[in-house]
Amino acid sequence: MFNHIMVPVDLHMSPEIQKALDVAGQIAGWQNAKITVVSVTSGQPGDVTQSGGAVSSELQALVDRLASQSGTEVTTLNIHSVDVAPEVDRDLTRAAEDIGADLIVVGTHAPRITDYIFSSHAGYLAKHAKVSVFVVR
Repeated sequence: MFNHIMVPVDLHMSPEIQKALDVAGQIAGWQNAKITVVSVTSGQPGDVTQSGGAVSSELQALVDRLASQSGTEVTTLNIHSVDVAPEVDRDLTRAAEDIGADLIVVGTHAPRITDYIFSSHAGYLAKHAKVSVFVVR
């Protein structure tokens, strides 16, 4: 049913992405699907977690763990953005199309007051992606 699963990750939201990665791994194992872990970073000065080396090593650790758990092929895609906040939603939607994903598994947090005014990233993907979106809370 699904051949290619995309999992967007925000390296600052560890619990939420871990649940999404676990779900994606289970689905990929059942479906014998490939997983692509996607991160959008800006590399702003002063944020050591967003430096090229830190992002690469953290993504690789996620990939290694996910590949061993799911037994499927797992790759990464890091998208560089000039300003992540306003561009991340469109970048992720475009990435799903570019890599040929047929399912997006995205982690989210419990709704906050601002989520009633502005859509969350998971909400944006659910509304605008051309493929199925599985939101994990």
